[in-house]
Amino acid sequence: MYRYLFFALLLILIVVSTIQFTLPSRESTFQDFNNPNYVEFESGIRRLRDGTVEVASLVNMPGVTSDMFRRWFSDYLQTTEQYKMWHPKDHVWMDWEHKTPGEITGSHHLVHEYIGGEMKKLRIQFTWPQEILGYDPSNENTVALCARVSELESSINIAEMCHVARDMPWGAEIRSRFWLGVVSDREAGYLKNFLLSLIANNPISRQLVVSEAEALALHEHCIEEMSYLADLLPAINQ
Repeated sequence: MYRYLFFALLLILIVVSTIQFTLPSRESTFQDFNNPNYVEFESGIRRLRDGTVEVASLVNMPGVTSDMFRRWFSDYLQTTEQYKMWHPKDHVWMDWEHKTPGEITGSHHLVHEYIGGEMKKLRIQFTWPQEILGYDPSNENTVALCARVSELESSINIAEMCHVARDMPWGAEIRSRFWLGVVSDREAGYLKNFLLSLIANNPISRQLVVSEAEALALHEHCIEEMSYLADLLPAINQ
């Protein structure tokens, strides 16, 4: 009996591995921002080869520049009232840690927000784009903001994300990507977190833990908040 169970489990692993191999790799998605044209997957959710779920959105912002988008985070966004303007329905509270005026890299954005009707308390830790993507797509017409995400009081990161604003003749477009299920240790030196990341960062664990329903809710939330911001930025930059 145990022998049959062993072979059944082995067969399941082989099938899962075969299916996973046909999916895009997470590393291949990093090059989307380096493409001057549009790629096949610009909006929606999909499971990737390593079991993570990618959330992608593309929002047009007429009359906005990439620098206006950057300054929203680096300079303007300071209070909960301003944060609520960004998404009046879902945004509840915010604060900053390690924030330097005029800068965003190295700061931690602490937020309470509803995603899919569920309250999320998150720590968004902005870092250099090359730490996430392996390169920085920023140039004179493009601004890239990347971060790792954890629950507010947790030392375990559970996702990575990038917003890339690109100037267009009519304004700017915001391409957002979230990679759910990328587990890492926020506070280096904690052995339990290191071991947890080793256990969590494999396709089977991610298949079991990373919910596509939550990814769909995040996709809707991201499009909504960037659409609100598309209306807000021209007004505050007049």
